[in-house]
Amino acid sequence: MTGPRRRYTRRTRLSVVMAAELVGVTAAAEQAGIPHQTVSYWMELPEFGEYRRKAREDLVEEVGIVAHLAWQRVAEALLAGKLEPRDALFAADKATTLYQLVSGAATSRTETRELMADFDDHERDAMAEWLHEQARQRLGAGGD
Repeated sequence: MTGPRRRYTRRTRLSVVMAAELVGVTAAAEQAGIPHQTVSYWMELPEFGEYRRKAREDLVEEVGIVAHLAWQRVAEALLAGKLEPRDALFAADKATTLYQLVSGAATSRTETRELMADFDDHERDAMAEWLHEQARQRLGAGGD
């Protein structure tokens, strides 16, 4: 048997959704005292999409600034002889990894391939003929 249904104001839902975007659904649900399933549902609502995007963009910007400052401090400490190269690499790696994670760069991938690079001459000719035929059909169907 379930208890009475709780009602939350739009302001509460919005603040919990923004917190969940920054710290995760589990942490935001625990901090707010709201069931995890409820916060997960709110995260899927289109009405909060713009707010989630803005919170993510703000976080990326802030982490980028922190990463930049960390790199600057590492460089200064290296020049002053106050930091071992091993420690500098560790600090720089951590700052860069965090920035890549929050900006999405760590999970994105760009690859360029030539479509017919693995085709032999016969396959390349057949593909070219097929493409020309498709173009002729489209031009013929739509007139000039």
